[in-house]
Amino acid sequence: MIVHKVSVQNFRSIENEILFCSELTALVGRNGSGKSSFLRALELFYSLSPKVDSEDFYNRDITREIVISVTYKSLNGEALSLFEKYVENNELTVERVFSLKDGKFSSSYHGSSLQNDKCSEVREALLLTDSGKTAKEKYAQLKAGPEFSSLVHATTKAAISESLKNWERANPAKCSRSRDDGQFFGFKSVASGYLGRFTKFLFIPAIRDASQDAADGASSPIAELMNLVVRSVLAGKTELADLKRTTQTQFGELMDPSKLSELSVLAGGMTHTLQSFVPDASIEMSWQKLPDIDFPLPKADTKLNQDGYASSVGRAGHGLQRAFILTALQHLALAQQKDGAAEGVSSAVLPVLILAIEEPELYQHPNSQHHLARIILEIAKGKTPGVAEKTQVIYGTHSPYFVGIDRIDQIRLLRKQKSVVDSNPRVTKVIQTDLDRVARKVWEVNGSNGLAFTPLTLLPRLASIMTPSLNEGFFADVVVLVEGEGDVAAICGASGVLGYDLASMGVSVIACNGKNSIDRPAVIFSELGISTFIVWDSDKGQSDSKKIAQSAKDNQTMGRLVGAVLEDFPATQVADRYACFEVKLEETLREEIGGNFEKYLKEIQDKLGIPKRDWAMKMPTVYSEVLRIAKANGEGSVTLETIVKNIVALK
Repeated sequence: MIVHKVSVQNFRSIENEILFCSELTALVGRNGSGKSSFLRALELFYSLSPKVDSEDFYNRDITREIVISVTYKSLNGEALSLFEKYVENNELTVERVFSLKDGKFSSSYHGSSLQNDKCSEVREALLLTDSGKTAKEKYAQLKAGPEFSSLVHATTKAAISESLKNWERANPAKCSRSRDDGQFFGFKSVASGYLGRFTKFLFIPAIRDASQDAADGASSPIAELMNLVVRSVLAGKTELADLKRTTQTQFGELMDPSKLSELSVLAGGMTHTLQSFVPDASIEMSWQKLPDIDFPLPKADTKLNQDGYASSVGRAGHGLQRAFILTALQHLALAQQKDGAAEGVSSAVLPVLILAIEEPELYQHPNSQHHLARIILEIAKGKTPGVAEKTQVIYGTHSPYFVGIDRIDQIRLLRKQKSVVDSNPRVTKVIQTDLDRVARKVWEVNGSNGLAFTPLTLLPRLASIMTPSLNEGFFADVVVLVEGEGDVAAICGASGVLGYDLASMGVSVIACNGKNSIDRPAVIFSELGISTFIVWDSDKGQSDSKKIAQSAKDNQTMGRLVGAVLEDFPATQVADRYACFEVKLEETLREEIGGNFEKYLKEIQDKLGIPKRDWAMKMPTVYSEVLRIAKANGEGSVTLETIVKNIVALK
């Protein structure tokens, strides 16, 4: 049973939005976009002792409920049977509602079940009356009608409630799905079952004290692991039981009241003293029953060993501490599942672990980030032995190592948008796409030739262009896709001359290694609502016939991609969202600056000690310096300046 979607209303920055989840779900977006709000909403939904205050309500509007609805799919046979009245299309939706009642915040779980409005009126009476008299009267009136004549005779609240449920099950066509009366069973035993039998939630916030997790205290993960895995085994050892029994017997013999005269002697002495005050009074003393002897079990002293040196968890590096937290919590979940199985829960219904992580890359070296991202992906695919049998992972990240254009199905882009009420704070919205839609769009911009692309045929085309720099586009407000590093250098260099710091403005300029690799990321970023600007060279004037044919084909693809007039070799042009150079960007730059271009370039090469021209033409600093000198001499590139201004205008 895994989470299919999370619907949140009136919680923090989320006024009313739905997050669809896969086996692994990566939340991306700027700081404050609402990534943590969704993770915290899930934590609140699962919490056994939830706490909310007015700050948790969107716009501090405590007159409206916080509603967190989780829809589960992939229910097994036991779950389908147990939650039968709440299941629709093989999915189960459970709501947790937080509201202010009598000056206090309260919460309740609700299921969505088939209900008849007239039956609901009786249920409301059952909840509102202490004696049940009004409910009995309403039930009798309902039963008297021809439509409800099949209702059984019932006089108690429980019997009335059960009778109404049975009638609604037998008459689904006369019912509609709506929130139940709050009697849905939650994660502890309530009513007729356990939701926690099928799903378990673990949350790793961005800030968590690893030293506390390592302490063998009352409620730390290590203490729970010790209790489940180690102490339970130790306590069950026959040798320990024999030692307790022998010691108890010897202690009992030593403390046999018949052999202990000290208490009676003390009572006699105290009686003698008491009778000097009250002659007819006396004091009696006897030994209480001996307590059972118990031996304290050992506690664990956890240390982390790295490079041959062991230290306490709190003194280890933050990256190692965070890896330790992930390890401890995963193995705790496994131990708890095994403990549940030992108590009679079959392995078929061991709970799915929902693992939510804020910034899994936190404190990790880039190489470690890459490795950790792969491990978490394997965990979500169920390929990691020794953890849970099934783990669903949801994390919020700012790292390009934890996303990928080949994993577009997993990415959810969160953005703040205006509320429907202009005066209200901006609200979180979730944007997503999928490989099916991307494959169809890429096939269309490539001319819709041959068999339509599918996710299976698209994936190899995505794998060939995957780079961390390309993944940075998921975190940008504006993405500029260009052919090569020289184009990146030219645009970034020109922006510096014009006084724009593109990186600080949320603009990523990304080299795609050729224009025939621009189509896929352009479609993906556009599908996610990321403003995209595309720059390519027409490559007119080539002599090789094969290159001419390929360039013409690629230019047609670029034209479809940006919505331009389709031409084999379009002329130089700059539009709001794209720019094309008839030959190459460098040629246009040389034409616009004039004959001094090479002179300025050589001066900068000599100044910066760059021996090769090709190297220099891939450096933003070189372009900046060339353009500054040109500007000082009344020269410059109007085309390049227009491109930069159009990019900035997309913010």
